[in-house]
Amino acid sequence: MKQSKKIARLFGALLLTTSSAVHCAPAEPLQNSQQAVEFFTHELEFKTNPHGAKAVVDGKVKNVTIVDLRTANDFAKGHIPGAINVPWDQHKSFDGDETSFLELRKDGYNYVYCYELLCNLGQKAAKKFASLGYPVKEMVGGFDEWEKKGHPIEK
Repeated sequence: MKQSKKIARLFGALLLTTSSAVHCAPAEPLQNSQQAVEFFTHELEFKTNPHGAKAVVDGKVKNVTIVDLRTANDFAKGHIPGAINVPWDQHKSFDGDETSFLELRKDGYNYVYCYELLCNLGQKAAKKFASLGYPVKEMVGGFDEWEKKGHPIEK
């Protein structure tokens, strides 16, 4: 019994010493706050969501062209009202050597969307369009999120 009390005291002392050392050490921040501010500033500058696109459809935001990147067949089945179709399958998934897209505007934003959240066609198109001088934002969530929100669909 005496042996187990000794072990318990030693273990308790070890815990106190260890926890004191941990609490005395200077804590590093979990995150670089300045980098977080910069990251989210960029996110807001280059992305929108169905709510942002709905503001365009409702006429609350001007000088924006909504660009559907899905195939012509999918576009015909339903799309965001007023959207134009620049189908990925007719533009080599936006990896081609095009130097202009006459359907797009340079005097305002082009909000691009594809199928769903994990579809990267929006990012690929946005990168291509931006490289050619077209102001662009990706609508995060794609047509799938637009539909889930119950927003109007044009056929």
